[in-house]
Amino acid sequence: MMRFIKSTAHVLLCTIQYLASVLIKLVLGIAAILALIVLVIYAMADSTKPEMVPRLDALVTTFHGYGISYYQDQDWCESVRVESAEYANSTASTCGVGDEKTPFNGSGTALFAKAREAAKKAKIAPVRLSVQSAQGSVSFAQIDLSCFLCYASYVYSPLAKYQPDAAEKASVTEMGGGWYYVTTGI
Repeated sequence: MMRFIKSTAHVLLCTIQYLASVLIKLVLGIAAILALIVLVIYAMADSTKPEMVPRLDALVTTFHGYGISYYQDQDWCESVRVESAEYANSTASTCGVGDEKTPFNGSGTALFAKAREAAKKAKIAPVRLSVQSAQGSVSFAQIDLSCFLCYASYVYSPLAKYQPDAAEKASVTEMGGGWYYVTTGI
């Protein structure tokens, strides 16, 4: 009988030790996942600091200088549009803005590379960027960003205060210089 009690106690002790090690690993795993989520949110977080305005201005000015009215850079779609053509690497309807897409050639590839380099230099990773011009200057621009569980954009509206559609339920932060940071949840 004593051997049975010792054996049962030993099995119980080993089981408790095993469950404790599993619990510790589980807690550490959850902590690591939460840390990763916080890191991803931080990496994709908005920046409404005043130093963003000159970077945004430089990016839009560069695009305007190249005559780019639309740019899209996603893993499944690369597209750039100028007055003479829209270049895209996909025929999907959600790649680019026009119906007539030209496959990338030397000119389109060079233009896309210049646009991507301008975004990299400005330290902004736009998913989409559109520029509207009136009388030789930029009248409106929208830079859509990658955002975790939201939709985020920088909007340039120098002629009038930016007012999103009421149905969007967007949060708008004025940044100065005609720039706004706009977010909506999903």
